[in-house]
Amino acid sequence: MGRMPVLPEPLRYRSSVGPEPGLPIRFSMPVKMTCRRVRILLRTRPVVDGEAAISDVSGWLLSDTERERASRFVFERDRATYSAAHSLLRSMLTEFHQCPPLAWQFRNNPHGRPELDPAIYGSQAPRFNLSHTHGRVAVAITLDPVPDGFELGVDAESVARTADVLGLARRFLSPAEADWLQGLPASDRQSQFLRLWTLKEAVAKAVGLGLSLNFQSFHCRVDPLSVSFDQPGFGSSECWNLHNEWVPPGHWLSLAVRCPSGIGPDWQIEHLNP
Repeated sequence: MGRMPVLPEPLRYRSSVGPEPGLPIRFSMPVKMTCRRVRILLRTRPVVDGEAAISDVSGWLLSDTERERASRFVFERDRATYSAAHSLLRSMLTEFHQCPPLAWQFRNNPHGRPELDPAIYGSQAPRFNLSHTHGRVAVAITLDPVPDGFELGVDAESVARTADVLGLARRFLSPAEADWLQGLPASDRQSQFLRLWTLKEAVAKAVGLGLSLNFQSFHCRVDPLSVSFDQPGFGSSECWNLHNEWVPPGHWLSLAVRCPSGIGPDWQIEHLNP
């Protein structure tokens, strides 16, 4: 587990459809995986207040459905971060997986997590996840073929959000997590609550359940990074690889990767300029 020092040329999937412009690619696993590592690229992009034009600038990378969804946000900053995140996703998929930006077709799983439609792209389509919060968006994609059981989730949160963190911790976190938070200096609790929350939400997104997962039924630690579950079916702690970092000037970012036995992730994180 760890970061890649240099982003290498991505290993391309075989396509049963071909690279003709506008046609969807159906991804299939190579006959034999030659590497027991799966590369992941995570990119973030700041979205500053007053950057009102971003939803127009990036609109060419949005489908009609995504543009309609963006228009339903009440606040311009939410339209901007939604547009930036989904445009970044399409551009990254195109950069590494040979399909025009607007040709990618998505579906939501039963709990609302977006994914490439397996009916179109096959079961080994690239995995991805995205997050948008006040001031920053984040997108993670796989660059290599993925085995069954490999999933990832990403979450970013702004520390500009204020709340009764101890009250939220007792309501939504596990008792051990809430006790850990209460034991911190009062001045640290706001930021560390959001740090922990990004870890938990990244894990919940990786398993495909998002906020429908009971956040009191699994437990994250920040030192050392780990996750464990009360119920079976989510993988042992050894199956999970977690990353957590502070992104100046004011965001926590977390990545959660679940790997089947014998497979490990290598990730690279890039923080783009506006």
